[in-house]
Amino acid sequence: MNKSDCKIAVIGGGISGLVIAEGLQKKGYKNVTVFEKEERLGGKLHTIWYNGRSYELGAIFGLPSQSNLKSLMKRLNIKADGPKLSRINYDANGKKIMPIPKTELGDFVDELDRLPNILAMYKSLENASIQNIEPSLMLPFSKWCDIHQFRILKTVYVQYFTIFGLGNIDEVPALYVLRILNYDHLMSFMEFPQFSTWEYGVSSLIECLKQEIKDIRLGQKVVDISLSQQGTLWVQTQFEVLEFNQVVITAPLDEFSDLHFWDQDMKRHLNSIKYQSFNVYAFIGDKIPKGCGCVLENLSPNRQGHIMICDSRWEVWDGEGMAIIYAYNSPDNSKMSSLDLIKDDLLKLGVQNPRLYQAKNWRHCPYVDTFALESGFYEKMESMQGKNNVFLAGEIMSTLSIENCIWYSQDLLNRFF
Repeated sequence: MNKSDCKIAVIGGGISGLVIAEGLQKKGYKNVTVFEKEERLGGKLHTIWYNGRSYELGAIFGLPSQSNLKSLMKRLNIKADGPKLSRINYDANGKKIMPIPKTELGDFVDELDRLPNILAMYKSLENASIQNIEPSLMLPFSKWCDIHQFRILKTVYVQYFTIFGLGNIDEVPALYVLRILNYDHLMSFMEFPQFSTWEYGVSSLIECLKQEIKDIRLGQKVVDISLSQQGTLWVQTQFEVLEFNQVVITAPLDEFSDLHFWDQDMKRHLNSIKYQSFNVYAFIGDKIPKGCGCVLENLSPNRQGHIMICDSRWEVWDGEGMAIIYAYNSPDNSKMSSLDLIKDDLLKLGVQNPRLYQAKNWRHCPYVDTFALESGFYEKMESMQGKNNVFLAGEIMSTLSIENCIWYSQDLLNRFF
């Protein structure tokens, strides 16, 4: 079938879905339709506005080391014209602290020097698609660190992984930590270069991509996909049933675990996907701390529910301002609600009269555990690419980050279209 006649449905209007849809059109496919169940595009690229300024309820910035993001920005003529970010580290009582004690700096430098040679052993980290995973990458990241005697680096990684809602390194396999935070990205964080932020928010990426896509259906949740007798695919929303030749699923794959053409092994694997329950709050208050404040003590699992990041984004010299707060859900047995914990922490950081403005709970950073990896999760996912004319992308296939979603989406286009 020629590209002009081939009808392709892309399910999910996040960064992966839009990169794929725009890329299909660039390759000459004339009939590409994006389905997004929400009334807005972007997924975790979620910008809100207050007092004429943009704030982020999802992704905050890009790194200089993220070459795929930089290439996309260049192609779409998007400038990194947002506020500069500065980082301040606090303890649980709001006192400024160093991220690494001075007594540990020597050992830290030694571990950092060893890291590139260790990572070079893991060839599976070099490709966009996840295949031929080395066994030790399937272990929780903390165990991987123990194997390679990375005592201090283990703590450092927590400061750039757990802090952004990506999970507990005693549970999340090393595969995910090291794909999201490869050596270059880790060094970008530690060198504090000029991160990429955008005056009109990270949603600027989405706004530019959507201008290139002809057919976007918002508020249309795909509830079923089925095979026709002719080998085409029926895509059913709450409103209608439409026929396509191919489907690309970039939305959370576990939401499609019951499709009748999956075999039982595929259904089992899709139901093994796990998430972090992570919250982002926008608070209005007086005396908002400047910069991006990281509360390192709250990265411990026993401090779950407390503030990990308090980001003011824009300089406010006096009066009322806004802070964006990152925190996991509080434990079920907590004596205080998640919101009360956050308000109490804000007071310790010196914020006066904090009031909630907006909030978002994310099913964040999808992953599968060691057992699922050892059982061949990614081998199964890749073996299903193109079967029944269905293709798989999105966060679980790429591992979560803007960079990786773009990388995997472009790789999928190059391999199959």
